[in-house]
Amino acid sequence: MSDLSNVAPQQLFKQWRGGDAGAGQAMAQRFSDWYYAVTACRLGDQHGRTPLQRACTRFQQGIVSVGNPADLADWAHGILSEELRMAGGRIPGGDFANQLTGGKLPSEILARARQAMPASQVRILAHAYDARYPYERVAKEAEALGGMPFAVLDARYALKRWLRTEGRVPFAEVPEKPNLDYAPLPLYEAGRMSNANEENGFEKWMLQNMPLCKDIAEFGVFALSLRNGAFAQPEIPQPVAEPEPEATEPTVVEEPPESPAPSRSYLPYIVGGLGLFGVLAIIAAIVLYGFFGA
Repeated sequence: MSDLSNVAPQQLFKQWRGGDAGAGQAMAQRFSDWYYAVTACRLGDQHGRTPLQRACTRFQQGIVSVGNPADLADWAHGILSEELRMAGGRIPGGDFANQLTGGKLPSEILARARQAMPASQVRILAHAYDARYPYERVAKEAEALGGMPFAVLDARYALKRWLRTEGRVPFAEVPEKPNLDYAPLPLYEAGRMSNANEENGFEKWMLQNMPLCKDIAEFGVFALSLRNGAFAQPEIPQPVAEPEPEATEPTVVEEPPESPAPSRSYLPYIVGGLGLFGVLAIIAAIVLYGFFGA
């Protein structure tokens, strides 16, 4: 089946309809891997398992109803989109261990990467993957690093290289130089694409590019951890103002009067200090096996 790995899914569909069982198996794996990459990025392994299984089952049951190969991607994506919507669409972030992390939380590994990588790359990743951080400010910070979105993509692959060599994460897709065709990738992982049509278009494009699917799938837990704030700058506690000492009126020493006079008292002025800060029925385990091995 390896000779079919680069065949377009529409062509695999045609061959399958023509009776080629091998093409049918290759198509099944292609769509399962694609579904897994999308659900892993949007929802993570745990939250995405049920939508993934349901989408695979619906694909298996409905594929015979598709007559035109040109309709295949839209039809298949529509199934997945429905399942994702029912599961909440996208989680804001998370910190989930899996097989690739060796049972460690991604945030633990990313904490080491954060200390080792250039501060400029750590900062751009922290801000790019934080959907609350204004995009305009991310773009401005990226100007000194090659501009948007290249700077974020370059920092992402620098992180993947560190995770593979120093963090011992067995990534398979770690190019030495970023593929500029993948420029929207970090924006997709961060949930920062401008609208749903752009996001859907990127996901359909993923189906045509299995190395990209694998890249997204294997980095999924780290993307979620970045979205969860793994690279965010620690909050610096604001100093609490010390209460100002109470001020009193200076003691006045009077000369004794020549004749007795009523005694005088001076009340102090009190100033209070204030503080200012208060085949396609492939379950998730089989899909994971297809990506990461036994």
